[in-house]
Amino acid sequence: MKGSGSATRHTNGHTVVIHLPDPRLLLLVARLAIVAAIVFSIPWLRRIPPRVVMVRSHRWSDDPFFLPMLIKDLKREGLFSSGGQRAIFLGNAKSRLPLLKRNGIDPVSSDEESMVGDQSVDFALASEGFEDASVRFVDRVLKIGGVVVTRLNTEGSNLFQVPGNYKLVYVRRFGSTMVALRKVAVAKSQNGKNGNEIGTGIASMKRLLAMPLEKKDVLHLVEDVLLEPPREIGETRKIKFLPDLTGDVLTHYPRRVFIDAGLRLQANGEKWFEENYPKKGSKFEMVKLNAAGNRKSGEKAYRVSGWLERNVEEEEFVVMKAEAKIVEEMVNGKENAIQLIDELFLGCDATKAYWECLELYGKVKDEGVVVHQWWG
Repeated sequence: MKGSGSATRHTNGHTVVIHLPDPRLLLLVARLAIVAAIVFSIPWLRRIPPRVVMVRSHRWSDDPFFLPMLIKDLKREGLFSSGGQRAIFLGNAKSRLPLLKRNGIDPVSSDEESMVGDQSVDFALASEGFEDASVRFVDRVLKIGGVVVTRLNTEGSNLFQVPGNYKLVYVRRFGSTMVALRKVAVAKSQNGKNGNEIGTGIASMKRLLAMPLEKKDVLHLVEDVLLEPPREIGETRKIKFLPDLTGDVLTHYPRRVFIDAGLRLQANGEKWFEENYPKKGSKFEMVKLNAAGNRKSGEKAYRVSGWLERNVEEEEFVVMKAEAKIVEEMVNGKENAIQLIDELFLGCDATKAYWECLELYGKVKDEGVVVHQWWG
């Protein structure tokens, strides 16, 4: 009988009754087994490193929601306006053409680039990256103050470099990591060539102005800035220190100082400096500045800019490790104390969004200071 849960079989005059489980019970057991397998696999899945999730970056054409989200976010940040601006899209627009037209963005193919006038564009979306031929074209047509947006290529071996006459103003992740750069100065070509050698955008430089021309270019030789925090705690990078880049003999300076300035009670840079910095046989004076103070011990909180103005001279060689909040005060303070620093290790503390730290990194570099990201 159907659904009876038993089967009857007759053999040699004997009757054998086989009881079968209810089908509903079998279905329930199967579902419970699947749930149990998922539950027991969760601890193992959590041990998989996060980087395996981001195996490949999305292409612009892969995600139908990607470009609308990006444009909306750029408008919210004040980096793009669909009215009153000349905006272009570099690359194959394909199915994105209606969206681009609705937002006043004109697609420009490689064959049409010569038809775009110099410094006539306010906004550019560079779909194939901002390098090689595209950087020359964008830099030619983009106005001072104009913005270029591009997808960060995480699949290649070359790290992204922010051209010297641009400032990083935006970092977001929409499947891929997107960056926006604002043009702050006209490119300075070298040797009369209009190549990919874009100017430094440096207003003034403390120590390097006295060096031969080729040594002023050390800011371009410093390790590339990371546009995202390291995925693993303790991940290290090879630092290109200023004395190694310039070959400068540090004994020529009347005084050499390492300043460890922090917002916490215990500064942690002195030991690292002693073990890693190329001192070239010179002795450095070690200074710890606590910018937070301590009510219990009565320790005074130092205003770092004021301390530097009183205790550091222009002709001295000064290396500093400091958190973003302290460096921001040095850059924006009336003393402009950041120009007293030769080399800075910039830490991004929890009070700052990472894109704000990247913007601060660019400001410090614009002041002519050799700056490194600090992950200690």
